[in-house]
Amino acid sequence: MIETAIEGSLQRLKTDYIDVYMVHWPDRETLFEETMRGLETIVQSGKARYIGLSNFTPAEITQVMEIRRIDVLQYGYNLFDQRMAKFVFPLAQEQQIGMMVYGSLAYGLLTGVFTPETKFGDNDWRRHGGGNFSLKLFAEGVFQRNLTVVDEIQKIADYLGKSLPQLALNWVLSNPTVSTALVGARRISEVEDNMGAIGWQLSDEIRYDIDRIFANFEVNVVPK
Repeated sequence: MIETAIEGSLQRLKTDYIDVYMVHWPDRETLFEETMRGLETIVQSGKARYIGLSNFTPAEITQVMEIRRIDVLQYGYNLFDQRMAKFVFPLAQEQQIGMMVYGSLAYGLLTGVFTPETKFGDNDWRRHGGGNFSLKLFAEGVFQRNLTVVDEIQKIADYLGKSLPQLALNWVLSNPTVSTALVGARRISEVEDNMGAIGWQLSDEIRYDIDRIFANFEVNVVPK
């Protein structure tokens, strides 16, 4: 199944190999040994250079590492959701595994484009609050509170002479465990703006001010 999937990917991408091939969600109905054998096969065949895991528990990562070393991990991480810094990052540091993070702009919250009047489409997962996937960032009431938090963070970005996405991405990349901050873009201007997130550092004072905003609005960024 893995070989069939990667062949399809290679054909669609019109390439001979993929840099990183990842298991996005753990298949707990299949032995991890079987999954890792399949991944090792495509690495040995040259169809993928590195392999990674996404959304596995720390215990599952440890279990998989006993079978075959993992090169990359991918988890959600942003100003509103800092859970993985507590639950997964220490393991990545210990094992020296590269960390790719998704949701770097909190699924659009930290772009500054949403307003209290924003309505999500029927097929948009944010329409129903987002569930546990995003700490229900878009749930009724919570979404409005979060927009107020964003407004306060925007003031800090303005003070620094940066855009809101630049500040948010810089914060993500400032964590030494993070190798890559994944972010989408629809326009060239967004790519160019995102590039402004690198080449500068947040001071301890600014980081404190950001933390204080979340505390003042009782946003629990690392729930139990």
